[in-house]
Amino acid sequence: MKKIIIMELILAFSIFYLIKYVPNYENTILVLRNDIKIEREEPLERSEEDLFLLKKNIYVKEISNLNGIWVGKTYSYDELKEMSLFFRWLINEGMVDREEYNKETGYFIIEPNKEFYALSENEVKRKLGTNNLNLKKVEKYMKKYGEKPIFTNFYQGYLSKARFVKSELPFYKENVEDENFEKREIGYMMLFRNMMLIISLVNFCSYPYLLKKNRLKIELNKIIPIIVFFFTDTIILVLSFLFKKPWECINTAYIPIYIIFHIIFRNITTGLYFIKMEKVLRKFKDVPQNDIIEKFKMNEEIMSAEFNIFLLVKVILLYLVPMLLTFLLSMIGTALMTVFYFIVFIVL
Repeated sequence: MKKIIIMELILAFSIFYLIKYVPNYENTILVLRNDIKIEREEPLERSEEDLFLLKKNIYVKEISNLNGIWVGKTYSYDELKEMSLFFRWLINEGMVDREEYNKETGYFIIEPNKEFYALSENEVKRKLGTNNLNLKKVEKYMKKYGEKPIFTNFYQGYLSKARFVKSELPFYKENVEDENFEKREIGYMMLFRNMMLIISLVNFCSYPYLLKKNRLKIELNKIIPIIVFFFTDTIILVLSFLFKKPWECINTAYIPIYIIFHIIFRNITTGLYFIKMEKVLRKFKDVPQNDIIEKFKMNEEIMSAEFNIFLLVKVILLYLVPMLLTFLLSMIGTALMTVFYFIVFIVL
């Protein structure tokens, strides 16, 4: 039972991830008042967090909405200097002065008809008549109330690469600068996301269904390996994106190539499995050819040994080999990139 619970948890997490984060959007503007808004400012380095700019150069750390009144806290000069490469660049260029910047930092209040800046926490509490400001990260309010959504950096990078590659293809006649280009790419991405989502949902529901409808009453440890084998490809594909370490060495623009390799080797391993099993199952001529479960039950030792070998081979072929080939192509950077992107475009 532990095995089935683990498999269900992995699939549940995969379904949640696909629904919530693929593709992933970010709102860029949070309107506090008609003439006052907070704007997202993307960092120069991936490892840094996005900053949120209020007015000319006031960066907001936390905000809260208390009965229609916006309350916030800004970053200090030293905090920004430590966390933002862009802010350090502004300092080096002489565009920001410590004393001038700190004059406007602290807490602020944005009311419908007036606003206050550079307040202390006690001053804010006294003006609003409350002891709890309930400040939260700007991102939470940006997600809930923000406007003008854009793709996250990951998907923007993918779209930028796809636009560049397709613009170089002599047989691709559509204008990559047209606003419909991004809509089409989003459509392809959503189609692929929905395909993976359907597969994951079917797999998630199939485990309890197969166990409930198992008229042969085979023990759980005998039926699980068969289920695992046929659904391994989906799990490996999802997990390969969750393990981020290998992707630090691979250009993320090569993700479609990795998926193609995964599909190719999935079909190869499935074909090899049935060829090998056909040879093993010839010994059981008295059992109907299609009754794989009954044959597995009759000779568990032989089938288990063959299954374990092929499961290992499948995991290696579905993860390590596609990852290695993708890494090599990413390092080489040959014209094959164009070919594979065209294949993805045709398929999706």
